[in-house]
Amino acid sequence: MNGRLNLSGDDWQLTGWYRNQWRFTVSMELGEAFPPPVGPIAATVPGAVQSDLLQAGLLDDPNRGLRSLSGEWVNNREWCYEKKFDIPDGWSLDRCELVFEGLDYAGEISLNGVKLGEFEGFFWPHTFDVSPYIRTVSEGSNHLRVMFRQSPEIDGQYGYTHLVTTLKPRFNYVWDWCPRIVPVGIWQDVCLYTYRAAKLTDFWPHATLNDDLHTGKVRFAASVETLAAGPYRAEYRLKDEDDTVQYEWSETLMLKGGVNSFEHMAEVGEVQSWWPNGYGKPSLYTAEIKLLGEQGEELQAVVKTIGFRKLEWVANENAPVGALPYTLVVNGKRIFIKGVNWVPIKPLYGSVTEQDYQQYVGRFCDMNVNLLRVWGGAIIEQEAFYQVCDRLGLLVWQEFPQSSSGISNLPPDDPAVLATLERAAAQAIRERRSHPSLAVWCGGNELMWEGGVPVDERHLNIAMLKRLVAELDPGRRFLPASASGPSFVADASRFGQGLHHDVHGPWQYLGDREHYAFFNSDDALFRSETGTPGTSRAATIRKWADGLPVWPPTRDNPYWVHRGAWWIQWEQLGALFGLWAADADELDLYCRVSRYMQAESLRYAVEATRRREPEASGFIVWMGNEPFPNNANTSVIEYDGMPKPAYYVLKKAYAGLHLSAHYNQLAYKEGDTFACGIFIHNEHSEIEGLEATVNVSLYGADGNLLKRCVYDCSLGAGAQLAGDFSWRVERPAHGVFVLRLEAVAGEWTVERNEYAFAVESSAPLEPLLQLPQAQIVIEREPEVLHSAFILVNVSPVCAIGLMAMERDPGQFVCFDRNMVVLLPGERLQMNFAQRNLKEGSEFIPIIEGLNVEADCNEWQHNLKEES
Repeated sequence: MNGRLNLSGDDWQLTGWYRNQWRFTVSMELGEAFPPPVGPIAATVPGAVQSDLLQAGLLDDPNRGLRSLSGEWVNNREWCYEKKFDIPDGWSLDRCELVFEGLDYAGEISLNGVKLGEFEGFFWPHTFDVSPYIRTVSEGSNHLRVMFRQSPEIDGQYGYTHLVTTLKPRFNYVWDWCPRIVPVGIWQDVCLYTYRAAKLTDFWPHATLNDDLHTGKVRFAASVETLAAGPYRAEYRLKDEDDTVQYEWSETLMLKGGVNSFEHMAEVGEVQSWWPNGYGKPSLYTAEIKLLGEQGEELQAVVKTIGFRKLEWVANENAPVGALPYTLVVNGKRIFIKGVNWVPIKPLYGSVTEQDYQQYVGRFCDMNVNLLRVWGGAIIEQEAFYQVCDRLGLLVWQEFPQSSSGISNLPPDDPAVLATLERAAAQAIRERRSHPSLAVWCGGNELMWEGGVPVDERHLNIAMLKRLVAELDPGRRFLPASASGPSFVADASRFGQGLHHDVHGPWQYLGDREHYAFFNSDDALFRSETGTPGTSRAATIRKWADGLPVWPPTRDNPYWVHRGAWWIQWEQLGALFGLWAADADELDLYCRVSRYMQAESLRYAVEATRRREPEASGFIVWMGNEPFPNNANTSVIEYDGMPKPAYYVLKKAYAGLHLSAHYNQLAYKEGDTFACGIFIHNEHSEIEGLEATVNVSLYGADGNLLKRCVYDCSLGAGAQLAGDFSWRVERPAHGVFVLRLEAVAGEWTVERNEYAFAVESSAPLEPLLQLPQAQIVIEREPEVLHSAFILVNVSPVCAIGLMAMERDPGQFVCFDRNMVVLLPGERLQMNFAQRNLKEGSEFIPIIEGLNVEADCNEWQHNLKEES
């Protein structure tokens, strides 16, 4: 049988050299070998040079203060990875190949003193025939050497897209959410393969759900490179999640020497469908092909995961003539896309583990997300990412590696660059097309003609990619770019003109009245990138300060400029809540306010878009995760995986059954009329037609009931108006009032939704900031000790924006509800689950809110008593 030896691991050695210095094994002047300027040190593959230098104590932690600046020297050196390994006698067959799945970026490779060749290119594997040079153990050890030249210099966020000549992740060269950290090294596995007679070079089990939505078929398509012509045998097998064989077949193939392609169509019969998160189970199958020799000996077997689903894209209702279809229909059901934009978990992407993917992708599954847009300025995501998305039911919008540059956003059309891009794209398509999670291929991020109009297939670059997708992955959706259509951003002055198809922006809270006017009038068919900044936790900002001043968060503070200069909100939050004191450290309060407004801003944007369904068909938040611990950023989870408050309001806004309020502002004056429309959103077809009761209550900050109304409605599909609610504003206690929405439909209870408003003082939202501190007590019940606790408000004032977090972010705790309002005297049970509970560790919550400061002393005390 063909063999595979994985050479990855932590037994590599790394040395660093000045340019070309490594080429001189002996000094002409001294007659002796040069020692390396750096190392030798232990190295891990896959990974990055920077990861190994950090581990060896030779590089400052880039997460601390401004220290990423002190690591930029790494890219001005040349680096050598070396490994010695043994091959058992008899292991080597007719041919041996050394395959590097991912190299970053260019250099040369030698084995046992023989130069195998040079390499250049990030997005495809590099393969070398080592049959003449490999040694078995009786002949001695093998010595592999991989030399990397200095990293190429390319544009980061600022530059000229049409002048791009090197395909390498651009975000590493600086983006607003990541400082310059440019990896170099072996970023994917290194494997040695040996073959007898033939090898499988491609296998695509193309699963299709038939029009009856119950039966399916699989087209087993394969390519084989044969060293000797003759008869071979192919076996095809399909298994379900219980490892039960659902289909098998074998046939004899007469193969010529060289490359052969063949396929087999399998009618499977009844199948379990793959559904997106929130709509059903993402049922998976495994498809296997085995290649056997003339005597029946097994040569090679390849297994891939597949799923049976039917994806269709149809026009949005009342869409302008000529608009692309943005409404997704899965297995016959219309799906509102609830997404986040995904970027690499770390700037050193070679160090990302399968567990990292499980935890971070799992965060978004728990948030009721059904689609991840893999942004085009980074990597084409790895196999482990797709496997997790397959299992969790998360659709993937995968962009090819192209992005805007600010100065020029037109994609390159140089023939040499297009040839490189075509090679990278073809490799990506072949490797990922069998995944049921893959929904969309996209030309890239924010690619535009002059004048800010998104590009389309009239551009040579986009036309080439569209053709390639049609050839290699027919039937898969291709979008020219994100955004797409006549406009890059939605312009409020042009609402109602049919010019806003898939748009980007805004990326901030627009103001007390402006934000709501914008989204209440919005006419975009689809929003693939809309965001708002929020700070990290104050404790995190202090943790990474490295002795730098954390206050004030202004454009004059180098610590804040280095870690989120675009997202400093000093002026905006001061205008909304009252001026900040530059000479007094108010970081904790500033962070709570910033995070609260991020949540308010994004929630309203999402809910307003959902209220326009089916004319609007999706919303993708910019952004989900971040690869660097920024002080402030548009991400909804922090670098360490901890959700921001926005995460939990979006989890609620993305729920299949949800209540929302349509209103015009947050701040009012006495005598104004507070008016809102109450909407109920339903995606569960099994409860359509049920009678629902919607309770709408208005409270003062002291818990006093100001008004209550009850509305009855019959549940339909999508969004529907349950009723209109109004109240003549009187100044409530502390100048704050709370709107609470609750509903019951049969046995279904809709998670309540709450909004806080202010009766204006000197600054529109100042009353929210001046609320007295609420006191929250944590109670624990023995029967749910490790899965729930109870929050009790023992103070005479509402707790606004109350949020529970885990003290240890590495536990990846998920709460069933969070970011709530707790009235005086109210109790609320918080149920939680832990994705990564370390052995011997205990879950300890931290509670915070807009007017809540609490610690864990009582919880810790209870732990001691119970032990």
